Amino acid sequence: MRQIMGRWLAGVMLALVTLSVQADAPLTDERLDNLLGAMDELQPVMEQVSQRLASLPEDERPPRLDPRAEDFDPEAMAESMTEALEKVDADSDVRRVAEKNGFDSVEELLEVQARVMMGFLAQTQEAMMNNPNVPEQARQKMKQQFGNIADKVSDNDREVLERNKQKIMDFMQAQARKQQNMQQQQPTN
Repeated sequence: MRQIMGRWLAGVMLALVTLSVQADAPLTDERLDNLLGAMDELQPVMEQVSQRLASLPEDERPPRLDPRAEDFDPEAMAESMTEALEKVDADSDVRRVAEKNGFDSVEELLEVQARVMMGFLAQTQEAMMNNPNVPEQARQKMKQQFGNIADKVSDNDREVLERNKQKIMDFMQAQARKQQNMQQQQPTN
């Protein structure tokens, strides 16, 4: 489970790498379902995108946004990520996944993904900060990495994520099982 969460958070961080769009994709139960349905197809595409972006010269890579920045929000994510997808010739792959899963555009899919990821990170951060069993050093590290990300998650997004918490956990557990099965099937050296 820890590995899947790590992989999911890595995907989250990839989406947080660059971004910017209009607020036309508020989080809804339907959009969350569409995103979860798209993730199996989207993850390998985004891993390829990450590799392609990493192969670009430093000055051609999209800027990284800092979740601690004042202006950091999901609406600021999708447009820049869309530009990054175009830069590495992956926009058509993501568009295909988006349309197949009920999204009107790549930007809508990416904004919904960013909203879910930010909300998930915010919930994780809040749980750590409020847990008396978490060492102060771990709390400070979380605060240093993500700043006040919880303050940047809308009430609507919180409500949708809370209502669908079990569905998200079930999805993450299924992803963990898939990953574990794939690792078991790989030959060892």
